[in-house]
Amino acid sequence: MEINSSRKKVLLYEPENYLAGLYEHYLQQHNFDVKHCPHLAELKQSIKAFSPDLLIFNVENWDGKKKLLAFNFKRDFPLLPVISTGYNVNSEDLTALMDYGIQSHINRRATRPEDIAIIVKNVLQH
Repeated sequence: MEINSSRKKVLLYEPENYLAGLYEHYLQQHNFDVKHCPHLAELKQSIKAFSPDLLIFNVENWDGKKKLLAFNFKRDFPLLPVISTGYNVNSEDLTALMDYGIQSHINRRATRPEDIAIIVKNVLQH
């Protein structure tokens, strides 16, 4: 299989394989090169190895800043656009997410998996 270097690369941190499979399917249909990273401990290495154009970061079950302390995207990867996915976050949590470099949050209850590809496409066009 020939790799098309003009395809935008999306790294997907998603512990749930079922959701990752859905997201990968729709992102690939929109011509994105997708890599799945199911383990938080491997995320920094995956970012360095894959050099994605965008990261989708699952924040479900996010307990304050604990998970993000090791992932200050604004500091560690300042040029990497990051979109978080999960369920409802309150305004305080949303502010904390943005302080760490996450640019947008996608609420899973209000978004179909196929909409993720459309959102990613729009973010990468700007």
